[in-house]
Amino acid sequence: MLGWHISVYRQTGDNSMPATEETSIFARLAVWQTGLGGLDWLYGLIEDGKAIDLGGIGYPSKFTAIAGSVIPIILKGPPGANQPWVCGEHDVIGETWEGKTMIDRAVVAACRENEWLLIEAWDES
Repeated sequence: MLGWHISVYRQTGDNSMPATEETSIFARLAVWQTGLGGLDWLYGLIEDGKAIDLGGIGYPSKFTAIAGSVIPIILKGPPGANQPWVCGEHDVIGETWEGKTMIDRAVVAACRENEWLLIEAWDES
């Protein structure tokens, strides 16, 4: 599978500040699998000054963004989400692999519009 496994999290502690590479996660808002262009929406937010690239080379790459910029995008349907998820014949699938897009609406509803979220993107190529 060529693409990305993306998870969006609330961060622990003071989420009024941008997350860092060391930020601990609190609760997951959403998870989805997408193809090669699956981070384009995020790079658009970075260009608009609404997200920050925290670095990483895909194992994972980390980003932080304001909830008010991310949540409407996720609720419209996570960008490029595979339905169903795809796995290759040589992929190792663990018991925690969801295999489908998930949005936790209770966690989304608990977010403040101005809080900073942590986004992890794992390279699946």
